[in-house]
Amino acid sequence: MDVFLPFVSLVFLSAGLGIDNGLLIEFSLKTLNLEPRKHLIWRSVALLMAALLRIVFLFSLSRLSFLERPLPDYAWLPNRWFSAHADELTWMSLVLFAGGLIILFMAVWEYYHKLRAEMDGPHHGETATETGTGRMLAVVFYLASMNILFSLDSVFAAVAIMDLDTQFGWMVAAILLASLVMVFGMIPISAIIAKNKHFGVLMLSILAVIATKLLVDGTGAHFSNGLLIFIIGILLLNDAAQAVIDRAAAKRKLRMAARQN
Repeated sequence: MDVFLPFVSLVFLSAGLGIDNGLLIEFSLKTLNLEPRKHLIWRSVALLMAALLRIVFLFSLSRLSFLERPLPDYAWLPNRWFSAHADELTWMSLVLFAGGLIILFMAVWEYYHKLRAEMDGPHHGETATETGTGRMLAVVFYLASMNILFSLDSVFAAVAIMDLDTQFGWMVAAILLASLVMVFGMIPISAIIAKNKHFGVLMLSILAVIATKLLVDGTGAHFSNGLLIFIIGILLLNDAAQAVIDRAAAKRKLRMAARQN
């Protein structure tokens, strides 16, 4: 049970965070006008490569021994400003704190992006691209760059939920399982997200909670994984309850409209 709940939470969260990356891959590949079979193959390859990139980042974090060394006594290090245990901070504390800031920034940026998409339409900011090899190289470079950015939030989320030293194998398994979910469920998942836009806001709320845990851990304090999973569970239940209420309200409006007709 100590591993099961964090593992399931990480699979769900990795798949949820991978949705935007999956949609990015989907829309970028569509600009190449590939045959349906080739499009499917390249989309699957891109999703699996994104998962492998996350694993490489996790492995690198687990092998950097200097992260366990004490943090220098520099006043400009931000996590020292909020720490009551400054003498116990390590370089890993700084990495966690920086990860919290990165996730928080990406959550705000993604919220802004979604808001602009709703205000200006789903194709705002799109421009014509080159053709042939030039377009292919541009798409590959763009996807590689964005995959690195999208990998950061997933990696730091994994570090926040599970222990990097003792549960590394479980973290890798969760990321791979989530990538398989995306490979085989990209189309239906995209349809669900399109119909339930509040799900995207839910994922941003979960990211904010994860960022808070990383920031707290980065100052030498303790934010337990159990509390993190409990808060995520409450957010999920709240979103599910809101979805039920919205459906009930929609059905009531339909009944009232039918009676008036």
